[in-house]
Amino acid sequence: MVCVHCFVNSVNASVAPAYKLINREPYSKVDSKETVTSTTIRLRSSRRRRFRKERRLIEQPADICADIVGPTWQVNKTGEGPCQQLVVWIPKKDVFTEFVKVKNFEVKGGFSIAIFCYALQLLPYRVQPIFKPYINDRGESNGTYDQLIHVIEGTNCQSIGGDITVRASRAQYVDFTPPYLSSEVYMLIHGSHEWNQTLWTFLRPFTKRLWFTIVGMCIYIGVAITILEYRADNPKFTASYQTLKMIIWFPVSTFFFNEGKIVNRNSKVVLVIWLSMIFIVVQIFTASLSSWLTLDQLRPKLPSGYENVGYQNGSFLKDFIMNKYKSNGMNLVPLKSVKEYKTALSTGRVTAVFDELPYIELFLAKYGSNYVKFGPINQESGITFAFPRGSPFLPSFTRAVISVTESDVMMDMKKKYLGFHAPDESQPNQDLPQSLDIQSFIGLFIFMGSVAIAAVVCSEISIRRANKKVHVSMDD
Repeated sequence: MVCVHCFVNSVNASVAPAYKLINREPYSKVDSKETVTSTTIRLRSSRRRRFRKERRLIEQPADICADIVGPTWQVNKTGEGPCQQLVVWIPKKDVFTEFVKVKNFEVKGGFSIAIFCYALQLLPYRVQPIFKPYINDRGESNGTYDQLIHVIEGTNCQSIGGDITVRASRAQYVDFTPPYLSSEVYMLIHGSHEWNQTLWTFLRPFTKRLWFTIVGMCIYIGVAITILEYRADNPKFTASYQTLKMIIWFPVSTFFFNEGKIVNRNSKVVLVIWLSMIFIVVQIFTASLSSWLTLDQLRPKLPSGYENVGYQNGSFLKDFIMNKYKSNGMNLVPLKSVKEYKTALSTGRVTAVFDELPYIELFLAKYGSNYVKFGPINQESGITFAFPRGSPFLPSFTRAVISVTESDVMMDMKKKYLGFHAPDESQPNQDLPQSLDIQSFIGLFIFMGSVAIAAVVCSEISIRRANKKVHVSMDD
């Protein structure tokens, strides 16, 4: 019995592994099939998501221009254009989205897109714009402006509708429309508040020529009063030294002292008008002097070097700084937002920020109290739109852009998207007051001089008549 039992156990032991192996094989095949199936589902789901994103990029809603232009968008257009659809590439910007705004894989609008739409509206034929943001699968910018240019190179029905700057290096691959915004390179730096006051500030409201004219007018009035009083036998004006004293001192002392009785009535007329004129001059001088004394000048603090400066990320300014200031570019800081501009300047991370004028003005409109623009450092051709070289759209679109920039639409779009209401609103710095010259008072001086001459003439006529009557009475 023992032998039989051992035999049975040995047989079971040898059969069990085989049984397990036979039973395990179908389950492993099932597991493998389930793994393959789940992987396939995930791949298909990923493809669907990618397809949806690509459709969002390609099938961008065409009613952006309709929302911007309004109900007159492409109404009564019957002409046939070079292409029925125009693919318009829009760069993704993290800074200054007032020009172009791309969010959630879609183009939302902006100043540059509005100008582009209004230019399309002026074309003599109907064309359907398809706005495509230049982004990757994660919704981030897919490259720089220079890389975007090569996307439309060699095509026919494509363009770049963003705020692209005309550069000679870019003109080798694409053609540009006329600029719709001027674009000089400026430097954004900290400003220091200075009170422009010196020892002679109180003299600055009037020019030197005006001061000399006022002194000469005082002497002129002194001479006229002396003649009038001398002819009227006023004892104050009889002695030679008294006469010289009164010529110089009397027109001034009249305001403060009682220098004696005035005998001639014509002298009183001259003095009344003289006092009125001086009162006007003093009031104008006081107002002008107050503006000089309260003037707050925001002076730029220029950096000592240009190794540690910032620039707008993705722009051409990095190469510009390196070429102009012979910088190696190691310490140049790319900045991605307006707040980063402010933070970098406030913390000393950069000593200055280089950018184009439209973007500098937008920054100053928000944070202009302690910052100032310095420049222009370099003259650029301007901000414009790009088309492939030889594009059939270019001639008609060029004329349309010129018409838009010359119309009221340009200022309306600046107010709507950029917030520009006045030319100097973005820069709080005050210009120096202008010193008043003789032209500001030439009418008063001529009138005063005429009154003095007329008074002397009238006085002489009156005195001669009186003397003639005396002679007649003595003869009688």
